[in-house]
Amino acid sequence: MKRGAPINSVLRPIPAMRAKLLRHAAPAFTLLEVMIALGFLAIALLALLSLHHQDLQSIIRAQNLSKAAMLAEGLMTDAEMQGFPPIGKTNGDFQKLYPGQYLNFRWERLVVQSPMFPDVCQVQVTVYYGPGMRMSFSVVEFIHYPQPMMPGAGGNQAPPLGLQGAPLGQQ
Repeated sequence: MKRGAPINSVLRPIPAMRAKLLRHAAPAFTLLEVMIALGFLAIALLALLSLHHQDLQSIIRAQNLSKAAMLAEGLMTDAEMQGFPPIGKTNGDFQKLYPGQYLNFRWERLVVQSPMFPDVCQVQVTVYYGPGMRMSFSVVEFIHYPQPMMPGAGGNQAPPLGLQGAPLGQQ
């Protein structure tokens, strides 16, 4: 380029170069296309996040149900070990057995005398848990008095006693 050349002659090759570059340039996305793609991606991620939350809630419910089942079976085992638990309703929490654990769990045990068999009782253990103790898990068993009661065997066998101290079946 010579000194004193007009500016127009210097700038003329630039549009020609620009046209040459545009012919060889790779196709690109517009800003609108990128924004639409980001919107779809955001909606998909929100759906996945919601599924993840539901998955975590399901895991927590399953863990609580498993704990309630384990605790109910433990209470039922205690009732079986007593032989013939006292007739009536008892309840409580698990702080005496497991201090500091199972804070959101409560239990209730209902023992009912069988009307047909004086040496059999129905034991129902229910464990309540969850927010507001609205969820529950129950186990029901029939327990037989460990010593058989023989009719007409004399006075050497004492029948199991109910709440009032009277032999069962005579209350």
